[in-house]
Parts: sequence; C-alpha cells; structure tokens
Amino acid sequence: MAARHAATDGSFGRSAGGAALRGAGLLAVAVILGIILLRSGGGDPYASAVRSISPQTPEATIPPTATTLTVPVRQPAQIKVLPANGTSTAGAGLLVFNRLKQAGYNVLAATNTTDQGSATASSVFFNPDFEREAHVVAQILGVPDSDVQAMPTPPPVSDTRGADIIVVVGPDLAKEGTPAVTSPPTTARRVTPTTAHAVTPTTAHTATTVHTATTVKH
Repeated sequence: MAARHAATDGSFGRSAGGAALRGAGLLAVAVILGIILLRSGGGDPYASAVRSISPQTPEATIPPTATTLTVPVRQPAQIKVLPANGTSTAGAGLLVFNRLKQAGYNVLAATNTTDQGSATASSVFFNPDFEREAHVVAQILGVPDSDVQAMPTPPPVSDTRGADIIVVVGPDLAKEGTPAVTSPPTTARRVTPTTAHAVTPTTAHTATTVHTATTVKH
C-alpha cells in the first residue's frame, strides 16, 4: 500500500492555522466571560451558588442569667410597731401590744384609730421597705396576707409616732378584750329605815347613794 503524504499544496497549514485562530477566539471569549462573572459576583463566581445552597447556622445565644437578691428581714427590735384599736372593745390594743412585745418588737404604746369602732377586720399597714416585715407581723398575729397593705394617706391614726408598721386591731384580735364603756353606769341604792314609836308617827328617811365608774382603755 502506498504511503499517504501530506499535501504539498499548503492546505494542511491553512487548516492548522484556522484551528489555532478558533482556539484563540474561544480563549478570549472565556476570559471575557470570566471577567463579567467576577464583576457580577463580586469575587468567586461559585460563591453565590455556595451561599445560596449552604444552610444558615443560627448564632449561638447565651441565655440571660437570673439574679435574685435576698434581703434579710430586719430584727424585731429594729421595727417600730404601733397597735391601734379599731373596735369598741376596751383593751384590744393592749392585747396586741403584749403579744408583739413578747415577740421582741419595739412596740409603741397602744392608741385608737381615728374612726374607732368601724374596723370589721384586723389590718397591718407598712411604710416603704417594710413589706416583708409586715407579713411576718401578720403571721404572728394570725392576720391573713390579704390584709397586709401599704400605709394609706392619711394613716389610720392621728399620730403615727414614727411607726414603721401600724396594726389596726379588728374584732378578730379583740376577742379577749372587754366591751368598752360607752357611758358611765349609774347605780342607785335606796335605803328606807323605819322606826315605829307608840306616841310618834312613823318617820321614813330615804338615802340615795350614786356610784359612777368610768374606764378608758386602748
């Protein structure tokens, strides 16, 4: 078989040169596309695709730490308590005075409320910063927590005397007292001695003695 020889008319050179030109043109187009992609993507042309398909990882959050401040309750001797009788029972304020005194409180002399006799239940009123101490006083006396309230304006007594806590004594705490004297009792005794004489008409003498006792207690 006769061997094939390259054409001597120059067709082989022309085809090789055309292929080189086409390769150079494709390379130029690829470079231009690369530049366009870099400008549109702002960097790696695959970065946007990666960012779009990669799941977002939530940032780690640190839970807030709860801070609890424990303020100790004041000692009873540091608390001024004023018992105020709100009932018509004499000595009710003194009963509360004695109970709190035995518990070690700095108890002021018992007094009466400005509207004495109108209290339907005992109440414990406190000045600012003495709420917890007021609840302790209420527990000692057996007063419900719902009857522990902030000091009203005006207060339930005419003179607080600097008390931190005021206990208005109601009927529930006045059970061991005695009914108050609303008016002085009057006791009249009539003594009628009779002396009979044979020659003298009967003579009657009448003597009346009135005793008045008045008791005023808080």
